[in-house]
Amino acid sequence: MTIVDLLGWLTLLIIILISIFTIIKYPKTQNFLITALLLRSIFVILDQYYITLPDSTADANRFEYLAFQYSKNHGIDIVSQFFTTDSFFISKFISIFYTFFGRSDMMAKMISVGFGTFSVFLIYHLVLIICNERSAIRAGWFVALFPSFVLYSALILREVYIIFFLTLALIGSVNFIEKKKIIDLVKSLSGFLIASLFHGPMIIGLFIFMIYISFNILKNNNFFIKFKKKNFYLILILPIFIFPLIGFFLGYYSIPKIGNFQNFGNMQKAENLKIEEVLIWKIKKATRSSNVINTENIGASYPEWTIPKNNIELIYLSPLRIFYFLYSPFPWDIKRPIHLIGLFDASIYIFLTYYAFCNRKDLFNNPKTLFLILILFVYVFVYSFGVGNFGTGIRHRLKFIGILLALAAQKIPRLKLF
Repeated sequence: MTIVDLLGWLTLLIIILISIFTIIKYPKTQNFLITALLLRSIFVILDQYYITLPDSTADANRFEYLAFQYSKNHGIDIVSQFFTTDSFFISKFISIFYTFFGRSDMMAKMISVGFGTFSVFLIYHLVLIICNERSAIRAGWFVALFPSFVLYSALILREVYIIFFLTLALIGSVNFIEKKKIIDLVKSLSGFLIASLFHGPMIIGLFIFMIYISFNILKNNNFFIKFKKKNFYLILILPIFIFPLIGFFLGYYSIPKIGNFQNFGNMQKAENLKIEEVLIWKIKKATRSSNVINTENIGASYPEWTIPKNNIELIYLSPLRIFYFLYSPFPWDIKRPIHLIGLFDASIYIFLTYYAFCNRKDLFNNPKTLFLILILFVYVFVYSFGVGNFGTGIRHRLKFIGILLALAAQKIPRLKLF
């Protein structure tokens, strides 16, 4: 057994021990948590020794190689670069382990297994806060078995890290909405900020949370017309929410890959373009395919008609791009047998959306689920402009599986397994 394998197996052992402690504290999670860990570990073993998993090359290999380079060139000093705005925070994070223990791609994959497994637990916990124990267990089983979630939990990619910290942020957010405890506020802010290190646009969730809480603080105090003394500490933290929003709108800082109102889209010449022109440019750039033969698109890119050419088309095509982001490929988009995997993945999101719609009355009457609906809509709206093919869409929409499941879990029909 090589040192690469040994480090991977030792990492798995640590994850198993943490899982045991979690199960002891939360015994009702035992079955689906063990299943989640087992499936994800098997996928790593298959990828390491027997087959090449889908999406296990390209970005995954690049992130792993960069982690090795960061470790070799910077060592522990890479921590000083953690807050630089680029797409390689995952490589910097993994490089810390490489610095202390040596290079091992299997160890890096097992770290993903750990984050993927405990993301299952966090989604269970989020649904437990929103609904009830039965729905939470059902949700736990759902994400434990969800094929694309299992796959990406076994690869060196950002998705499972983002799901973990985004779900942590949402748990803090919904708890703060209900209980108004500072510790929940800290959890929410920390979760959103760390998730944004892995992928910059995730910081949008923090903005939505700030706007939602600021509005509720002002509304509950009658917009200062009639002040409630018992809410005094909430008034004190109001500037924490408002000042960052003002700073963004004034252009003092940017969201990675989005920019700000002064430089929308992070384009060097954005000041010469209108916002809608930048959006059209980004959509056109994202909607591309590397699989074109004899001018016929056989790849995974969205159809040409989804690319707006002017402001009017931008308005009426936006809902269609949201649908394509969440539910593509559609049957008419299937051009190769491998696209059937995407069709199956999309059918699961249609399934969840249907049961969330069935639960709409309860969702709109609950301030916690109302917040989740709002944040899901904004995330999906933003990502629909930056994603132009359903191959990439499968990865990006997975980030929001916990939110959609939290909205649908109460109405998902009970299977004997759950």
